[in-house]
Amino acid sequence: MHVDIEGATRIARLAAEFDWTWAVDDLEPFCAQAGWELVELRQGGGSIRTNLHVCRPKANMFGRQHRMDWISIFVTDVADDATPMTVVRPLRNAGFANLTAALTSVLPIPTYSEPGPEATIRWDLPKVVVELGISPRAIHLQLTSPKYQAWVDEPEPEYED
Repeated sequence: MHVDIEGATRIARLAAEFDWTWAVDDLEPFCAQAGWELVELRQGGGSIRTNLHVCRPKANMFGRQHRMDWISIFVTDVADDATPMTVVRPLRNAGFANLTAALTSVLPIPTYSEPGPEATIRWDLPKVVVELGISPRAIHLQLTSPKYQAWVDEPEPEYED
């Protein structure tokens, strides 16, 4: 499983420095600065071709009503279903550790981390939330609107019986 540490670090740094408004209009300038191609923009999201050195160099943007909520980016190869998890898991976990170390060198102290099989580490910055997360067969870098992240983080209301 190839991990594009240099590319992921470059994108995290770019995202941290970008002047986000989280309107859909931000997507083309961000893609241009990243050297990416906006393939399709549709209601509810968009498809992006990245220049990351992975087997699926793509990202997806999710949003609604002319605003973006988050962008999810493959920063590793995606292991095929035929590869046993006993092979994928150690490679994926090592890649996550190496990516975490690289991102920690260019971003401030992480705000949140969750260890385990679906580990995540997150940096809540003024204009973007940067999150590195493990899925069963890949690692994603997610760039999220701080307002959307605050909404996601709101505690569920407690209901009385």
